[in-house]
Amino acid sequence: MTAQTINANVTDTNHKPRGALSIEIEFLAGRPCEVRHDGLTYRTTGKDGHHIASGIATIEMATDDDTRLWISHDGSQIWED
Repeated sequence: MTAQTINANVTDTNHKPRGALSIEIEFLAGRPCEVRHDGLTYRTTGKDGHHIASGIATIEMATDDDTRLWISHDGSQIWED
């Protein structure tokens, strides 16, 4: 696995857009397995879902301290939880 730096459109917990932010992301089998965002490292929790408003397929990720986010399979969208 190799980390890539990409820009992701981030939405905060209050559903307000934060804009395009640079994240480091690692993929395994075409899906995000680790993300570094806002100084924290997130890993997959095993939960899959869909963003209700957009229908985009998502994966839940969490830090060791249980801070969570949902990310699109391509890493281009993040919804902070």
